[in-house]
Amino acid sequence: MIIILLSYLQIYLFSVVPLKSQQLVQENKENKSKCSCLQSKIRFDDSSIEKIVLHPEDVLAHPDAFWANDSAYQLVKLWHQRVSFPIPMEQWKGWVQSFKNQSAGERVNNTQLVAAKSMIKKEKEFSEKAIPYLCSFLPKDCPDISTTIYFTTAIMASGFQMGNSIIIYGANADKDNLLIHELYHQGFDKCKPRRIESSSKDSMIYQIYNDLQNEGMATYVGYKGLKEFPHCRTDMLKDDYELFENQEEFNALLNKMNRLFEKALTLGEKELKDTLWQVGSTDRAYYVVGCYMSRTIDEKLGRDTLIGTILTGPQSFLRTYNSLVDEKLSVIDLFKQK
Repeated sequence: MIIILLSYLQIYLFSVVPLKSQQLVQENKENKSKCSCLQSKIRFDDSSIEKIVLHPEDVLAHPDAFWANDSAYQLVKLWHQRVSFPIPMEQWKGWVQSFKNQSAGERVNNTQLVAAKSMIKKEKEFSEKAIPYLCSFLPKDCPDISTTIYFTTAIMASGFQMGNSIIIYGANADKDNLLIHELYHQGFDKCKPRRIESSSKDSMIYQIYNDLQNEGMATYVGYKGLKEFPHCRTDMLKDDYELFENQEEFNALLNKMNRLFEKALTLGEKELKDTLWQVGSTDRAYYVVGCYMSRTIDEKLGRDTLIGTILTGPQSFLRTYNSLVDEKLSVIDLFKQK
């Protein structure tokens, strides 16, 4: 009798385990079908870098047409307008000429083109891994963040996000951690609140802290994802993650940023914009300080609170962080001074 009972028990257990597994799979499918973010797709496009590396003579023969018609370079042109940086056309032609000077074999084996081709092969694998990870740092009702990532070359930026597209410089085409950083901007922009300011000063203050939160959270998402997405850009003069992990470097950047914020409202528009670019982007304060702020909120109040600050805006991000730290680690609040 005992043997018979054991047999029935084994049959029952073997039937229940697969059933539970099937239920979990079904639940995951249902959750994914309900979540627009999880249904997002990532598409890679290497047509721009192919044209420049493999057919530079055609590009140089009609440079204005290339800038006007190439999908990636249409966005590069907009990037120059956004950051108020004139297009260095003669320098750009020199960069393209360097590809023209290469033999056919050298062009095919160009390291930037090879890196882009390598990621093209991994498109499906990368998308399946990246989308759930990114969505875990975004609001549950985040809309579709489907994106086309264009690989190109002969540009001044390592990578940037604009609209539903991302541009990546060829040497960074296989740097999956950079792709995660730029892709997160896509989700952040989709979920942040609509801006309503009553004056240009309000708009300026909002933009300062929006940039701090946006770059900081994207850096934190990249940092937390280093195990799954370990390949970081190698063209950086300063490594954001090394600066973030070094308390002295962080303190120096925080103090530099706060000194700028102290006088921000007294500076002219151009001087302020140039100084913010220097301190926030070139010196990496927005990335490193914003990352520290994100980690502090995440560790002390939880992931949901951190994600919630995207929906409530940069003032919420700033004040939530400041409420958790001593005054010496706080970030100056310009919203109080307007």
